[in-house]
Amino acid sequence: MKRVPRTPTAALVLGAASAPCHAFSPADWIGPPPGLWLAAVWLLAIGWAFHALLRYHLRFDDRMIEAQAQLGVERHARMLAERALAETHKVLCRLVEQQEDVRETERRRIARDIHDDLGQNLMALKIELTMLQHATRANPQASARIDLMIQNLDLAIQSLRGIINNLRPLALDAGLRYAMEWQLGEFTRVNGIRHHFSADPAAFDTDKTLDGMLFRILQESLSNVARHSQATEVRVVLSCAEGRIRLAIRDNGVGFNAKPVAQGCGLGGIRDRVAALGGTFAIDGPPGGGCQLTLEIPLTQPFALH
Repeated sequence: MKRVPRTPTAALVLGAASAPCHAFSPADWIGPPPGLWLAAVWLLAIGWAFHALLRYHLRFDDRMIEAQAQLGVERHARMLAERALAETHKVLCRLVEQQEDVRETERRRIARDIHDDLGQNLMALKIELTMLQHATRANPQASARIDLMIQNLDLAIQSLRGIINNLRPLALDAGLRYAMEWQLGEFTRVNGIRHHFSADPAAFDTDKTLDGMLFRILQESLSNVARHSQATEVRVVLSCAEGRIRLAIRDNGVGFNAKPVAQGCGLGGIRDRVAALGGTFAIDGPPGGGCQLTLEIPLTQPFALH
């Protein structure tokens, strides 16, 4: 049997010998092998994939640049908003301070007018009634009626003094420490509830407006303790640290649900004023665990903004 050549050159020679009349084209003997076609396809696929990946990265970089630009715009807008908010807060703090000054001035004026006019008139009336009582000693019935009138007048004068003291406590003129000690002493004397008071000396080197606010917060808190807590002892701590003044008032009473009480009892207005000064106000009163009122007010705002 005749062997068939296995090499491409031998195949071409054999084909030419077996078909001498056939006309060859260049594709019959110079065509690329299948491996070259496969390599070309792989190269095209890799090139297309690289092109697609490059386009994706370019688009991703464009989106990143746009996102960074947008983020920069938003950061700038946020910075402007925070700056405007800070300026607004400063203005609000100044307004709150001015409002407190106006309130204190008006309280002093009303207290002075009540003392000078109504107080003096009541004292004059008491003197006249006392003289009339001496003149009517011969008539026991009239003397007894006048004595009752004098007693009622004394109650009216005492109530008037309480109103004047609430409008402008005279003890506050001697300083915050003396005023708080006096108020706690009166609270113990009237209600029979023991008190313990401790204070940082630096806490008294504050603005007079803040002194008035702290004193009134103490008054309101002690009034709530006397009415609602059923406590036997109250502790008051006034401290100053890290540019903030802190007042804590705690009793050993029955406690209460802090949320509804915070809406009433005069504490809602205190919360708003403390918040307007950039401070914090909290009431913690678990049932059976007593109650603690805590507030912190920064000393740098608004009192350093004159």
